Amino acid sequence: MQRKIGDRVQGRWTEILSALGIPAAALTGKHVPCPVCGGKDRFRFDDKDGRGTWFCAQQHGTDSSNPSGSAGNGFRLLMDLNACDFSKAARLVESVIGAKAAPVDRLAELEHRHDQAETLAAVWAMWRSARPIVAGDLADQYLRKRLGAYVPSRALRFHPAVSRNGQPCAVMLAAFVDVHGNLAGLQRTFLTQHGDKAPGHAPRLTMGSLPAGGAVRLARHDKVLGIAEGVETALAAAALHGVPCWSALNAGRLEAWEPPAGVTKVLIFGDNDTNNVGQSAASALAQRLSGLVDTQVMIPPLQETDWNDVHLSMLSRLSA
Repeated sequence: MQRKIGDRVQGRWTEILSALGIPAAALTGKHVPCPVCGGKDRFRFDDKDGRGTWFCAQQHGTDSSNPSGSAGNGFRLLMDLNACDFSKAARLVESVIGAKAAPVDRLAELEHRHDQAETLAAVWAMWRSARPIVAGDLADQYLRKRLGAYVPSRALRFHPAVSRNGQPCAVMLAAFVDVHGNLAGLQRTFLTQHGDKAPGHAPRLTMGSLPAGGAVRLARHDKVLGIAEGVETALAAAALHGVPCWSALNAGRLEAWEPPAGVTKVLIFGDNDTNNVGQSAASALAQRLSGLVDTQVMIPPLQETDWNDVHLSMLSRLSA
């Protein structure tokens, strides 16, 4: 009898994940950039009991209900990385270990689909209970502090009281949609009562999924469209360069982004990171889009800055 796939992969996850595109440097047990969402040292692969276990301090994908971050086994890592279900992740694993006809764990697949449906329903419920940002509310105050001015976007909303560590907290919501424009997930930026980003661990969390190719569509696009990592970075780049700009939320999703039909030129507003994560993601996206659209990679001149930092510096000089 053919053993279940979970039994056959035990102890082989380093080999499997490496073969499926996860850098070997991410599988050493050290704190490193997350292969799903980027960052600097938020991810650690500990492979407990040979199950491919891992932890990331940022919420994403299949574990978006965990207030402390994301975690799971090797299958869940592949599901988050490829924005896919258990069945596809299992097929990817089979492509490495063989036994093409081996049965997929149908119960696990059905449970995952049920969890996905529940999570998407929660995403929609939160989005519908929020309201468009209006002048004077805490999200408007936050964005004006970060940008000097705020051009309203249908992709952003304000919610006055979302649970954070068991306490109500104001939050700015950013809607992440897939390549077809369907709502898939939310980024929550928690705010103080003075319109600042909330202090403490994880002031930003995502819920739902962040499917490859998707983005926070902050403005209507024309033939020229910008793409950046963070929401504030994208809004700042749009203000500085006079082009609509979307947010991929992180370096991993920037690299995987797909421009919509009708776009002929993409401006890629990468972050200038000391560890080169932002620059590498921007360059990888430009290379992947080469021959499909015109691309231009734009990186701020100073290390450890993004285009929001550039915009704030310019505003500071103008007001001096």
